[in-house]
Amino acid sequence: MTKVSTRPEVGEDAGIDRVAGIVDDYRNFQRPLIIASQSLVRPLREPAVRQGSESAMQLHTNRPIWALAAAAVALAAPVATPQDTLQDASEALRSGDPARAVRIATALIEVDDSAGGAHWVRGNALEELGEYASATEDYQQLARQERNEPRLFLVLGSASFKSGDIAGSIEAFDSASELEPSLGPQLWQRGISHYYAKRFADGVRQFETHRTVNPEDVENSVWHFLCAAAVDGPDQARERLIPVTHDGRIPMKEILDLYRGDASPGTVLEVAERARDDGRGGSPVFYAHLYLGLYYEAMGDSSQSKEHIDKAVAFDLPRNYMWQVARIHQRLRSESD
Repeated sequence: MTKVSTRPEVGEDAGIDRVAGIVDDYRNFQRPLIIASQSLVRPLREPAVRQGSESAMQLHTNRPIWALAAAAVALAAPVATPQDTLQDASEALRSGDPARAVRIATALIEVDDSAGGAHWVRGNALEELGEYASATEDYQQLARQERNEPRLFLVLGSASFKSGDIAGSIEAFDSASELEPSLGPQLWQRGISHYYAKRFADGVRQFETHRTVNPEDVENSVWHFLCAAAVDGPDQARERLIPVTHDGRIPMKEILDLYRGDASPGTVLEVAERARDDGRGGSPVFYAHLYLGLYYEAMGDSSQSKEHIDKAVAFDLPRNYMWQVARIHQRLRSESD
């Protein structure tokens, strides 16, 4: 089984927006009508572990949200025809036309609401359009059909988090872990959801367990710190900081030093910006702002936290799960102000 938590260097946009690494293809669920390309099924977090702007549709209506999503894009291209098939929907999504994929899949679902393949493709396409709440409805429909498929619950958990349904994401990740217990230690995503659900003790346990399968991950150490600090304060959390020695991604060493108390925020940004200037792209700076924002939250400085989180969200990396974390963080803290 491929691990959920493999990860590349910071700066590689591996597209972690959709499916945990163990999900190769919905065809693995052994349903012959489901056509989903490997290109549509990306790791949930960028391997190594987490390199991983949308607002969920706020529609006050009795119509299903996915139906309105389909209607919203219907004017952009010809409607689906009776000859369109699931393969056509898949091809539309692979070719970069998720709106057409939604139209075709919706037409197929109107004929047969139990068409799992159409729900799968439409869910993928709606995620591509940034309509995460709508995608979650399709994955929920599939989950009702495939109650014993842990991979599907991983997808549902990811989409639920991106839609802002933190409790729903935990429930889905719990279901995946119950169905396949070996997944439990790998579910760093569940630990992040625990943090935003204020289930900090559960988050501490998740990140301690994740260490057993991914010991050299600064981000895991940081999230463990954040959960512990919320319970016991930053000084005690610092004493329990999980050591990491071989995470070479820039600027992870400096981020860990910051949380340990051995570096300044300016050092983190300086190293990240130097990496960007050396041609490594913007990801190091994104991660610097994300983890500076989270650091200042742990230190009780909401103004500095907001400034850095806003800068992280401004990078607009919807296929990066950690960018989605920044976006959800921004949204939740704005709602609580």
